Amino acid sequence: MKKHIVLFFLLITLAVFPQSVREMFSETIVEWAKGNVDSALQKMEEIFYKPVPAEDLAEFWYLRAKLMIETGRVREAYEDLKNLLVVVPDQPEVLSLVHNLEFILQGKKTGSFYMKTLRTLDGFKNGVEYFFSPTDVAVLGKTIYVVDPPNSRLIETDGYTYRVKNLSFRPEQAFVDREGNIFLISENGDVYRNEEKIGSFLHPIGAGILDSGEFVLADVNRIVLMKNSGFDEIPLGGNPLITDAEVYRNRVIVLDTWSNSLIVTNVDSGEQQRISLPVPTRSFEMFYDGSYLLLDQFGTLYHFDGRKLLKIGSVPQYVNIEYDYPYLFGTDWQNHRVEISILKSSEPIFVHIDSFEFTTDRMFLYVRVENAFGRDIDLVHLFSDLLEARGRVPFEVFYKTREYTFYISDEKFLSEKIYQMNDRKGYCVLVPPDTNFSNEQLAVLKLKNVKLHSTPDAPPGLKEFCYRSGGGVGTPHFLNHNLWVFSFSYVKPITEEIIPISAAFRTPEMNYSDTVYVTKKVIELELK
Repeated sequence: MKKHIVLFFLLITLAVFPQSVREMFSETIVEWAKGNVDSALQKMEEIFYKPVPAEDLAEFWYLRAKLMIETGRVREAYEDLKNLLVVVPDQPEVLSLVHNLEFILQGKKTGSFYMKTLRTLDGFKNGVEYFFSPTDVAVLGKTIYVVDPPNSRLIETDGYTYRVKNLSFRPEQAFVDREGNIFLISENGDVYRNEEKIGSFLHPIGAGILDSGEFVLADVNRIVLMKNSGFDEIPLGGNPLITDAEVYRNRVIVLDTWSNSLIVTNVDSGEQQRISLPVPTRSFEMFYDGSYLLLDQFGTLYHFDGRKLLKIGSVPQYVNIEYDYPYLFGTDWQNHRVEISILKSSEPIFVHIDSFEFTTDRMFLYVRVENAFGRDIDLVHLFSDLLEARGRVPFEVFYKTREYTFYISDEKFLSEKIYQMNDRKGYCVLVPPDTNFSNEQLAVLKLKNVKLHSTPDAPPGLKEFCYRSGGGVGTPHFLNHNLWVFSFSYVKPITEEIIPISAAFRTPEMNYSDTVYVTKKVIELELK
């Protein structure tokens, strides 16, 4: 009789406790979604004092680790996640978060590179000529802009459909800022902003748009910063022959073909330095960390960090290249097309689901995808996946922008006030130069969707810390940031099972992803 009573008690316990902890887990998810991070973590800690079903352990552990990071317990969360990988060694969201934390906490350096062509944009499609000899490419959000001088056209495409814009001039170069303003440079040296002429130059080579908002170009022996009220000039010494130009942070970099060197100009101080190049270079691009991608005279692509030269691959078919991390765009005149390749090293890509919503038949995930230094990644819709219960499902991706809130804080922001910002809606925060910082706090900033800014008189270490958060120096000019909305028709659970929902950014190296969890109770509470 005693055996039957004990067995009955065990069966009751196994039936009741999993239901209890799953209900608590559902409440934790809802608390997190509301921004009540401390309350959510407290509930998670209580759960771990109860019997947790083995099949749910990975989900509980992952959510707990994210909550620990948001509350500042970064090292502890990292150790827990490494232990979790022993249990689920192939779970993408766990691998992604561990990869991000290792990069932040251990400062892992760029290693080997890989490059793989994943898509092509054909100038001739369905019997229609959209472009013939493309000379330049620009990107914003889900739009690729292709310049077609022979037909005096600017082509806009999302990678699937084309939209042709006929121009009154022959464009050669294209640039777009984070507010969607399109800058074009014509064959005869005219510069246009949204098709309105704003200047004429002898031999302009576009560099890009600074964080402070100015469109920058190099013209013969000077750098020109174009503003709404005119332009500023910075002279270039040494009579250079400029064939390419780029911007990075507050610097303008030009390629002097005469000396086979880069001239790096700080636009704030006017200081200049020359960097001799180890290979005869005809074009270059900036990597996300300020190092260089060099294309030599024979079509070989290299990475150069100022000391070490590393061969990436050979692309002799490209007349021109453009790089918008992690995409390399190659213009292939012979085949009248633009090739899109993934080109990156071992650094992580940060994917985070900031929030979610339900209707009666669809779920919406609001997702950030950023590089290792917190900068927006574009064209996510072309390389994304959505998984429900670990299986791929049909979905749609919409692109929108979210305007970040800017405010000025004090030296206590990183030590105290950051933990009061829990809605993940996006903030740009200016802190004083005496602010203390740590790598652990950088992990907190990234998860909470906060970009830090410092003043020009801040020490170099704090400035670099701000740039790595996705912020910078001075008051931010561009407050709009990418937001990707994943939408799909979800399965309505009829039991208290936990269903993982994952948004992923695919690369040949790995899928970078984040996961939220859905239960019957979560849906009921959210719909209310």
